[in-house]
Amino acid sequence: MNFSKSGWISLSVATVASLTLGVEAASAQLSATGMSCNVANLTGTTDCEGIFSGNDSNTITTETSLFGKTGWTELFKVDNSSGTTGPLTVKLNEAREETSGTWELSEDFNFDSYESVMFVLKGGNSFTSYLSDGETMAGDWNTNDALKGNGRRGAGLSHFTVWTTGTGNDNDEPTPTPVPEPAALLGLGSVALASRFLRRKSDEV
Repeated sequence: MNFSKSGWISLSVATVASLTLGVEAASAQLSATGMSCNVANLTGTTDCEGIFSGNDSNTITTETSLFGKTGWTELFKVDNSSGTTGPLTVKLNEAREETSGTWELSEDFNFDSYESVMFVLKGGNSFTSYLSDGETMAGDWNTNDALKGNGRRGAGLSHFTVWTTGTGNDNDEPTPTPVPEPAALLGLGSVALASRFLRRKSDEV
């Protein structure tokens, strides 16, 4: 079987495209550990999904569906058990214990800028996602939804990430006020002039 150079190029492009789509599809699929999460482990949230194996930063894509939504984008990440990145600050309750602490978003962060916000806590070789209630700016966290290498809960926090999807109400552009066309302005001027002329005639009678 003979292939022309253009045939090989077409085949190569198709192969690369197929492999790319395959990788994206695989990335969009989260690997469940079979263990459930508890929304009480992160205050200011209304739902949770997980526990998943792996790392959210290289697993979640815009195609990943979480809480019935896709298009998730990583916004801020404290890539440690404590620290500050952008408006997000994460602290530990005990310096030597990386399993519980507090989190806070500064006033620079506006929930209304996004359709939905979720927090992801990663520890060990696992992570859990929590859906924000869209108003709480600070709270407590623990890693009871993070698995150690032996499969037990309570791994130390590796990172705390803020993910968002969509745009909120404050991104809605105001409806522009229509500007009258020149012809319309001329017509209005003529009506006003005629009305004034008739009023003057009426006064003279």
